[in-house]
Amino acid sequence: MKHTLRTLCSALFILSMFCMAGCNRDCCDSWSSPCEVQCTQPCLQPCDNPCPPSCSPCEPACSDQMGNAFFPCDPSAVVCGSGNCNAPQEEHCYGNMTVYKTCDDCTVELCQRAPETALVGSPYPIEIYITARKECANVVVNQKLPCDSEFVRSEPKATPDADNSVHWDFPHMTKGETQKVCVWVKPMKEGCCLAAATVCACPQLCAYTKCGQPVICIKKWGPECACLYCPVCYTIEVCNSGSAAAKDVVVQDTVPDGLTHASGRRCLTYELGDLCPGEKRSFNVEFCANKRGCVTNMATVTYCGGPKCTAEASTLINEPCVEVTKTGADWAYICKAVEYTITVTNPGDLVLYDVIVDDISPNGTTIVDAPGAEVCCNRAIWCIPEFCPGETKTFKVSVKSQVAGCLTNKVTVTTNSDCGQCTSCAEATTCWKGIAATHMCMVDTVDPICLGESTVYRVCVTNRGSADDHNVKLVIKFTDELEPQTINGPTQGTISGNTVTFEPVETLGQKQSVEFCVSVKGVSAGDARAEATLTSDALGAPVIDTESTHVY
Repeated sequence: MKHTLRTLCSALFILSMFCMAGCNRDCCDSWSSPCEVQCTQPCLQPCDNPCPPSCSPCEPACSDQMGNAFFPCDPSAVVCGSGNCNAPQEEHCYGNMTVYKTCDDCTVELCQRAPETALVGSPYPIEIYITARKECANVVVNQKLPCDSEFVRSEPKATPDADNSVHWDFPHMTKGETQKVCVWVKPMKEGCCLAAATVCACPQLCAYTKCGQPVICIKKWGPECACLYCPVCYTIEVCNSGSAAAKDVVVQDTVPDGLTHASGRRCLTYELGDLCPGEKRSFNVEFCANKRGCVTNMATVTYCGGPKCTAEASTLINEPCVEVTKTGADWAYICKAVEYTITVTNPGDLVLYDVIVDDISPNGTTIVDAPGAEVCCNRAIWCIPEFCPGETKTFKVSVKSQVAGCLTNKVTVTTNSDCGQCTSCAEATTCWKGIAATHMCMVDTVDPICLGESTVYRVCVTNRGSADDHNVKLVIKFTDELEPQTINGPTQGTISGNTVTFEPVETLGQKQSVEFCVSVKGVSAGDARAEATLTSDALGAPVIDTESTHVY
């Protein structure tokens, strides 16, 4: 395709015949008497081509340096008739405006207006109108000033060049746009004044391309706090606030530590396609909180040829938490009270409500005291209406056991919170011990006895305590008046001279009794004695018992 920039110049040559004061046909005949008095010379002869009738004064007596008569247009001048005209002064110095137009199909239409007549020495306007028939550029208007005339002024302002021409430049004109130029000149001689105007313009062809810029923004919001092991839902919104469509919009959501997604992935990708200007799209992303603390979820949006945009939302993962500990004696004697200390702490982030501390004593024990608690049988219960984060409370309970053995005392704490219930347990074990109390009693069945007669010594060993005794051993010694004959007991025994020794009883249970019997014969008269010695693990020192028998 060939593009040729042509400059279309439309020229309008205006031949303006301006008839001066001497070109009036009936000058002297038409003037009134007052005017004739001012006329010192006879009127000039009519022109061959007289101008249209106008208000024409008689020829004044004054003239310029070249001898040309003129009628000065100033406030003191006498105008046609007998006095000052009501019209503006300059309009008295030229006639009606005549319009001249170009009629060819050009780029710029040129129109020029000039007066039909004017007076020598009096300025008159030449108006030029240019109207763009199509979009054009570099529009130049050239006005050739009439010969034998002086440049007075112009609008817009311009200065004549050496060729007595005035130029105006218009860089650009749109279709239908009109520009006006007005130049004032002052004729210096009689005659016809020719004012030639030309216009040159370059047709301008514009190709318009609308350029836009997509502006992608992303927002993300979610809960300020959530509960551990509960769903956490975030909303992501992507919008295009620009002036062009965004292509291949992709959102990537990074799963932070402390949250998990059902897919198991640590980076989620969402393809949104194209977003037109003003369009927005939103979607939800759901996670599960698996770690206590503050987590920040970040999402990034990208599109073809554009920068990244990031948004994030932080959530505090709260855990309803309660901790309880219980301490007490590792061992104690039965029937002796033991005090347990229960410590309850709220190490979580939430306020706990309706806290119940329930302490249960095992069977065989009795709660002696539990300050502040409601005691029922072997249970002590404390109630706390509200338990703030970081708060700690301590409770006391005293327990006594009637049986020996290792018994465990348990306590359970249950609470409610905005994230549901939580429970904590603790326990303390105490080994309750009894005391072995082994007692011995020895008697003779017949006393006194004759020489050669027999009697039986019976030794009863009893554990009156609350614990077993072990290695219970009995040894009986007789004086010379008595001679051991036979023995009987829970364990084997031996006779060595006047001494009887029984094998130890391995275990003598609480409240258990055993009996040892020894049959003796009187062999000599006198006051005989039998001495029994008892030892066991529970006895710190031997227990000795003596029984007498008279032999005669």
